Amino acid sequence: MGGDISQLWAQYWAWIEQFDADHHLFRGESGQNEIKPKIGRPEYSYSKTREKILFDQFKRLARSYVAAPVSTDWEWLALAQHHGMPTRLLDWSSSPLVAAWFAVSSYPLDRDCFLYALDTVAGAVEGFDISTCRSVKRNHSFGHPFEIQSDVYVIETAPVSQRITTQRGLFTLHGDPEAPFVVSDAMTFKIPVALRDEFQKKLLSVGIDYSHIFPDLDGLCKSLDWKHKLRIGMSPVA
Repeated sequence: MGGDISQLWAQYWAWIEQFDADHHLFRGESGQNEIKPKIGRPEYSYSKTREKILFDQFKRLARSYVAAPVSTDWEWLALAQHHGMPTRLLDWSSSPLVAAWFAVSSYPLDRDCFLYALDTVAGAVEGFDISTCRSVKRNHSFGHPFEIQSDVYVIETAPVSQRITTQRGLFTLHGDPEAPFVVSDAMTFKIPVALRDEFQKKLLSVGIDYSHIFPDLDGLCKSLDWKHKLRIGMSPVA
């Protein structure tokens, strides 16, 4: 990748234009670690028994915080993932701009960051319809997320959080959370650490910042914090 932000920005648009918007998802990360669901990473020492206990605790304790109806375990799992609990889900977005924002804004901030594209039709994943509890291609049936022991499925839940809607979020569900999810070099885009701030400014120029990703007071304050640090938009009417 080039060392100039204008060149990198042009390369980014050229990269995303090769993907059909109807069947590609995108994910952004800081650093180039193995792509795994949070609960399958080494620091969590994965155990299916502990995973179930954690999930049951979340459902029991979270009910008083949830305003929107959450009717299935698939939706409960998506809600837990979206609020930071370790699960067997990975976050993806149908928007490459949203994925790019997560890449450049995520910790650690002192590393290159990466965008990944996922082909949901020809790739090594299969769609899963949570309304029928059946997979799209092979008609596999699973009544509960933890019944899936292998393979990777793309799932879309009801908008149990406004943030999921704003971020155009979908998930991959991993039957084996400890197994790395491999993305080819052709489906990967690198943003060098030296250009992270400049790339984030480019995203701001097209309306993608904290307040867009998190449409609440937390998002607004984080957006103002970031702009203040970088001396962006400091006029009285910004």
